[in-house]
Amino acid sequence: MSFGPARRVELCGVRCDVRTDHDEFGQYLADHFPDAGAASDGAADIAVDVRWSEGRPAARTPGALFRGWPVETRIDRHVYLGPRHVLWLRIDDAPEIALACEREAHRRRYEVRYDFSPGAAGWRGAVKRTLAHRQLKRLRRARFSTLTYYAVYYPVWWHLEAARAAHPLHAAGVVLGERAIVLAGLPGVGKSSLVLGLLGTTGAELLSDNVILHDGEHVFGCFEPLLLDAAARSALGGALDLVPLGRRHVWNRDAYHVAHRANGVVAGHVVLLARGARTRLEPLDPAACARLLLAVDVAAKEVRRYHVFAAILGMAEPDGLAGAAERAARLQKLCASVPCHRLVVREGAPHEALALLAELSPTVREAAQ
Repeated sequence: MSFGPARRVELCGVRCDVRTDHDEFGQYLADHFPDAGAASDGAADIAVDVRWSEGRPAARTPGALFRGWPVETRIDRHVYLGPRHVLWLRIDDAPEIALACEREAHRRRYEVRYDFSPGAAGWRGAVKRTLAHRQLKRLRRARFSTLTYYAVYYPVWWHLEAARAAHPLHAAGVVLGERAIVLAGLPGVGKSSLVLGLLGTTGAELLSDNVILHDGEHVFGCFEPLLLDAAARSALGGALDLVPLGRRHVWNRDAYHVAHRANGVVAGHVVLLARGARTRLEPLDPAACARLLLAVDVAAKEVRRYHVFAAILGMAEPDGLAGAAERAARLQKLCASVPCHRLVVREGAPHEALALLAELSPTVREAAQ
């Protein structure tokens, strides 16, 4: 199949032009990024071509997967280096994906391949493929979220981090009074529930409920649709203007667009979340908070996968790794500049946690005055 027209996605100030030969994935991107439009004449910071293949996977060799990308050195079973580029033929956490990246001055070019197969080889795989035939469309769509990270989010984060501009953090962010409350923690600790509760506050603005970026002082939202189940929607009432995307994710959560804060703000508080027998808010040493946030990034899938992505691409861009090395130092700076807290949330009682967060909100507003 031939590529469709390039779509311009602007994320965190980075211009990313994406083309794909898969119509369904192209529509997914158009729905996922509502402000994306046709690529303009202005030069993009990143250009990405996404190829989708089905049936028998291509041989895992540089020439079979990426023609026109000459290689000189093999540094891993699946990683090759060329004059100005890197080829990653099999991503450990997403083995269906292979990618190539080349840096051209301040611009980067990517080619991403996805080999889709609903079943493994052998007779068991044949049975699974037969049973899955009627669900192929759903199975394909289930892969689009991961592919979007490798085709858009990770290239944008690497572009920023290699330029020493910003670093990703697995956390949510809400702006109150021109200061951000950062809510960090592993998946399932209740970040999204607290974000939704805070967004019911007059004047509150969403940065993100999943991943934010920071430069050691400012916090930037990384746009993603909100994933809400029926209980979350009911709790919101009419507090937010939700635009449904018409797609369902795991845990019966539907995707919605909601207004996000586009520009960065100064952090006001950093809150590390956990669950426990009773709800309590306690101060946390800034250095300990920074170390725990780094641990969260290693454990949380979305950012952990990015760190591997950045390490592989840094093999071809050693100067970019200098930016990645600043992650810990800037996170320590961020935590040292604001009050840090640990918030333990009792199961099924987010209202108790919100009441404690409300005690922080006035100080956030006062800091902005």
